[in-house]
Amino acid sequence: MKIHFLGLSAFLIENKKGFRVLVDPFNDAPEWSLGPKFPKKFKGKALGANLVLMTEPDADHAYAPGNLLHNAPKTKPNSNPFPDLNLRGTVVYEYNGDLNVAWHYTIDGLRLAHFGDNSYVFTKEQLKEIGHPDIIFISPPKVDNKAVLDLTRKNIEQLKPKVVIWAHHLAPKKLPKANDVAALRKFFVKYFKDNASTSKGYTGEKSFMELCYILEHAIELNKEYSGITLNKPFLEINEKSIKQIKNRPLCVLFRSMLSDC
Repeated sequence: MKIHFLGLSAFLIENKKGFRVLVDPFNDAPEWSLGPKFPKKFKGKALGANLVLMTEPDADHAYAPGNLLHNAPKTKPNSNPFPDLNLRGTVVYEYNGDLNVAWHYTIDGLRLAHFGDNSYVFTKEQLKEIGHPDIIFISPPKVDNKAVLDLTRKNIEQLKPKVVIWAHHLAPKKLPKANDVAALRKFFVKYFKDNASTSKGYTGEKSFMELCYILEHAIELNKEYSGITLNKPFLEINEKSIKQIKNRPLCVLFRSMLSDC
């Protein structure tokens, strides 16, 4: 399969037959925009997906641009583009108590789970529902406090995935070097000032900077787990390569996003 990073928590996943699952497309309307434009094109054609999943109704996780299904790879009635999909949802919580649905599903023999804005250590009930997915999309904490990274570490430890993909960040062009926190913060202050709109739910520099803190934490955790950094917006992976991963999970940080290419 191929996993494409669109920006924020949005990922487009292609199975080996070319069919697509889109998770958490974001709304880039002027009143909601956090900077990036939702990509209108994919591989030279209008972007489309066969299945669209959204973890919550907030604008940075939910968007339904017209013709997404019409532009998807064609399917036939009673065909099965995603064998053994086994799509399930588990309720998780944001820091303020808002509900998210963590979607977990199987593509090309691999179990994937996307946790949206989850901000708590998983309970026994949640873990029983989720199981041990092969690939997880997880957001580090959005606060300027390294102590809360233990929450992310604990959830990775409990889930025991083979691959961890850091989510809910932005990777615009000309992103500063990974180890320069001061430069990252300066960059994003200007980025949000130049590109982002304000809305009732996102007002002020502090709210926008949550995305910078997520990226900072992702950089730190990626280094801690000896993860890889990708300067391209996609990752190709299969069952064979997954089985070769031993001990600690392979962590992946995208420093390029499809919405900025």
